Amino acid sequence: MLCAPCDSGRPSRGTSWLSPADFHWAALEQHAALLLTAFKSGAWVPYAQELVFAESLAWFVWTEETLRAAARAADPWTATGRLVRVLDSNAFFLLRDVPATDPALHTLRRLIDTLAAAAA
Repeated sequence: MLCAPCDSGRPSRGTSWLSPADFHWAALEQHAALLLTAFKSGAWVPYAQELVFAESLAWFVWTEETLRAAARAADPWTATGRLVRVLDSNAFFLLRDVPATDPALHTLRRLIDTLAAAAA
């Protein structure tokens, strides 16, 4: 069994085994936290289109399908940016196993909300 802090955010929390969603969560958590830290420190300055994209993501219900559709519809600048790569890497796969309100998506939500606030 994992320690309480390690177990609290993962998708299959409360179980003694790790699911594939846990591995997607670990990678997403790391990538989203790194990008959030880089943004807050000024080490990463997103394209203006990425900020608008983040603002749009903040307003709709997240499912695997809605995030995939948003990423596909993104303009070329946004599609090549770091934000879409964070989504594309693991968020889609994680949303197969957890609802949009799951704590496993908390760091990604913070990143999106921070970027959306910067767009305003």
